[in-house]
Amino acid sequence: MKKYIIAGLIILLPLILTIIIFVFVIDIFTAPFLNMFVDFLANFQNVLPILKNGAILKVFARILILIMLLVFIFILGVIARWFFFRSLINLMNKVFSKIPFVKTIYKTLRDIISSFIAQERKAFTKTAMVAFPSKDSYCVGFESGTVPEECQSKVKEKLKPVFVPTAPHPISGYMVIAPEKDIYSIDMTNEDAVKFTVSCGLIVPGEEKVDKSKK
Repeated sequence: MKKYIIAGLIILLPLILTIIIFVFVIDIFTAPFLNMFVDFLANFQNVLPILKNGAILKVFARILILIMLLVFIFILGVIARWFFFRSLINLMNKVFSKIPFVKTIYKTLRDIISSFIAQERKAFTKTAMVAFPSKDSYCVGFESGTVPEECQSKVKEKLKPVFVPTAPHPISGYMVIAPEKDIYSIDMTNEDAVKFTVSCGLIVPGEEKVDKSKK
């Protein structure tokens, strides 16, 4: 009985969590415009009687918002790539860079997003195992670049930055600056490392392939 319940949870929980995250993300993008689009679609209730249902009306409004956002992002991308939008971006960067407090947040977010989106640059170079939070224990993480010279100059040992994601939600984590001798490169893809972390060690890279081959 217990085995069947666990098997059911393994199948059901990822689906439920995926739906929750998907709904959460959609809500973030559509919430600011929802009332405006609901009022707009309400004008067509005589043409489409189905819109008289409040719940359905909101669903249609969210779908329309997502479509409009995708179109807007596409047009924005075309303008940025082919026209003079870059000068406007540079002007915006200068304005935000001069506003106290805002400039710190803006620059940080801009650099992080650029690092993840840029095709010519990988956000995480290698999967590694680092001694953390003590020298007697280890965590799976990702080498994420180079250490600032100001930090490196304080110690004799060569340092490397490693991002250690938390479990079971890897969105947050710890930025660990560790001696190179305490960092061990491992033959594991980023995807396998994330699976191992998110599952709290239940999904072990390698064993999954063995199980599939047995089937």
